[in-house]
Amino acid sequence: MSFEERIDRICAAHPEAPRDLILASRLLMRSARLLRHHIDAALVPFDLNMSQYLVLSMLSTEDAPPPMPSELSATIDATRTQMTRLLDALEGRGLLRRDTVAHDRRSLALSLTPAGHALLERAQPAVHAAYGTAWAPVGAAGLASAAGALDTLHQSLSRAYPGQP
Repeated sequence: MSFEERIDRICAAHPEAPRDLILASRLLMRSARLLRHHIDAALVPFDLNMSQYLVLSMLSTEDAPPPMPSELSATIDATRTQMTRLLDALEGRGLLRRDTVAHDRRSLALSLTPAGHALLERAQPAVHAAYGTAWAPVGAAGLASAAGALDTLHQSLSRAYPGQP
């Protein structure tokens, strides 16, 4: 039985269930999981996963003040514990450096090492290509439409749940 057939069976048993809303929501969540898997697969040759790649990418912008671990955590939807493990792993590989902030010794400033910059430079084309192949079936117009709809959904849910990333 297909995914959609299962939703149809549930909705037949519960006629008040909003089938199209359920289907769209489940497809979004399933697609997000598969997209993450797709990007992770592209990063295998670099011994990175998507979360690690995103951290390296965010640390690579030299023109901004270095982000704090809590900012990175919110951006990549990671818990504090997950972020600590992720940063430990990247630091252990010599890809980033953690320095204490002079005016607040409890805070850490993160920065990429030369090895982190080099790895990011090598990995970026593979990730960009993976995004391209993932979204290619949708086309440019579909991508623009999807991005707009997802932004609207995100903004609405963000207002309903402030403080959530």
